[in-house]
Amino acid sequence: MGPGRCLLTALLLLALAPPPEASQYCGRLEYWNPDNKCCSSCLQRFGPPPCPELPSLASQPLSRLLDELEVLEELIVLLDPEPGPGGGMAHGTTRHLAARYGLPAAWSTFAYSLRPSRSPLRALIEMVVAREPSASLGQLGTHLAQLGRADALRVLSKLGSSGVCWA
Repeated sequence: MGPGRCLLTALLLLALAPPPEASQYCGRLEYWNPDNKCCSSCLQRFGPPPCPELPSLASQPLSRLLDELEVLEELIVLLDPEPGPGGGMAHGTTRHLAARYGLPAAWSTFAYSLRPSRSPLRALIEMVVAREPSASLGQLGTHLAQLGRADALRVLSKLGSSGVCWA
């Protein structure tokens, strides 16, 4: 083994090593986000880091979203997609959110059967608010982050006064 090959091997091993501040759950090939100090495995396991920028939004009631029609409509476009070709479902839809809130699959099937006259997302928010009046926008943000829906988080952040905190 020549010196060039040893150097190449050492560089490859260094490239595969997780960052020093990575947790034991971080995989070697996962993207490490230095701003949030987490990788996708940590985000899935523990949820997003606390949001210092929008604490007031995180504690706002979920029912506020029902009054903010522009934001709600944007979220509906993102989270209530039409089934793909061959009936395939996208990941991170209202169906997945409903499961995170503990609603059975039968509820999701029923909510989706009411389309196009009724939005499954709106029905979900109304159901969660009715079952749990203390539900917050912060909980919704956590669920969206765990589903990897940064696009929906950016829309949700429009309710606050500054930037995105869950992405």
